[in-house]
Amino acid sequence: MKRVVVITRPDFFEGELEIVVALFRAGLQLLHLRKPGALAHEIETFIEKIPKEFWRRVVLHDHFHLVSKYGLRGIHLNSRANKLPVGYKGQISCSCHSFEEIKLCKEKSDYLFLSPIYDSISKEGYKASFTSEELADACKEGIIDQKVIALGGVTIDKFLELSSLGFGGVAMLGDIWSRDCDKIVDYFKMIKSKVIPPIILTIAGSDSSGGAGIQADIKAISANGGYAASVITAVTAQNTMGVTAIHEVPQNVVSGQIDAVMSDLKVDSVKIGMLHSMDIIDCVVRGIVKYAPEHVVYDPVMISTSGSRLMREECVEYVKSRLLPLATLITPNIHEAMMLSDRKIGGVPDMEIVAQELSEEYGCAVLVKGGHLDGNLMCDVLWYKGKLYHFNGVRIDSVNTHGTGCTLSSAIATFLARGFSLPDAIGEAKEYVAAAIAGAKDWSIGHGSGPLAHFVRPSLRCAASLSQEQPVAT
Repeated sequence: MKRVVVITRPDFFEGELEIVVALFRAGLQLLHLRKPGALAHEIETFIEKIPKEFWRRVVLHDHFHLVSKYGLRGIHLNSRANKLPVGYKGQISCSCHSFEEIKLCKEKSDYLFLSPIYDSISKEGYKASFTSEELADACKEGIIDQKVIALGGVTIDKFLELSSLGFGGVAMLGDIWSRDCDKIVDYFKMIKSKVIPPIILTIAGSDSSGGAGIQADIKAISANGGYAASVITAVTAQNTMGVTAIHEVPQNVVSGQIDAVMSDLKVDSVKIGMLHSMDIIDCVVRGIVKYAPEHVVYDPVMISTSGSRLMREECVEYVKSRLLPLATLITPNIHEAMMLSDRKIGGVPDMEIVAQELSEEYGCAVLVKGGHLDGNLMCDVLWYKGKLYHFNGVRIDSVNTHGTGCTLSSAIATFLARGFSLPDAIGEAKEYVAAAIAGAKDWSIGHGSGPLAHFVRPSLRCAASLSQEQPVAT
């Protein structure tokens, strides 16, 4: 499915305009303005309060003369307004209630609503008109295709079935407007991510062996339901044994990549990996400031698994002063957390203290990863909004762990873009990475530390049960 349409409530209500604008800013591409009985001047007043940049996303169900006046997206033919304006040449959609209507209207329409597919949420007594078997047969016959939008009783848990039946999208009415006003936009983000994959931009270096860096990021993002865009900051010659050469991408090319992606794509979150120099750090910082993405997950690749320094001291100080305050979340391992905090870390209590201090100093959430702790039990520590969370796991006996940090941070960025809270996004990402490590433990790819099995089946569960709130360390 490729379309999410939101249809307005039939009445005007307090706060509606603010919600509509917030939905547009969250990525809504089609709003059907349906106000039966509203006068033309009332519709005009509502439109004029919407920022002009969003007018091309509005479709009218009545008062069609306003489409050309305001440069709106199109008109929707229905039982109240079923005639095209004279000379109209813009986008047309139609309401249909039978397969025969679909056949009659499809050629003249850009897309069509078929309803009610399920029992209506907003209209009491408005029952489903089709059985599952009838819908499946209509799909086989080509009646239901990518032009046809499902309407009536549509909820997020029905999306998989509707996609399998060949529908090109969903129209949301009762399910979205029945929610508390302050929950509607977040719920829409969840809806959007189920139909149109959220866009995650990874800014990192290229790993020629495919196990880490940009390559691992793209795999992790794709495996967890996102669309991956990329900005390559460096090209490396590396394999499972190590890195033998690094070629830094020129600063103007890095900036050009950021501008090309961010000016065109609606990026929902950004993951940042290894930044090799002050120049590259500077242009990434300028790009984040310029485009202000909602979520920024920074994996501060400063020290290798073996403890070797990968970032010069002046770069570390610049990252601390300029980049960390822009991040939503940073994900240092124990060595990197010690470098950022100038503290020793000997166990979980120290991780808790460092996570809290870094968070309070730089204004971002901090996840200190405990993969380098001794023993079979591992614990990652999150400090977020004044609370500590522990994410516990059992060490998996495998040499194939190349790119684990890249994979985790990219998965977190993806789940954030899908609308998960930060603790739940981390819980889901941790579960995914554990499955990816377990899935590759018997692989033999290369002679050193091999890659993860990135395309294990991603979890579809809520991760709330995985994030256990802990008392603040003192």
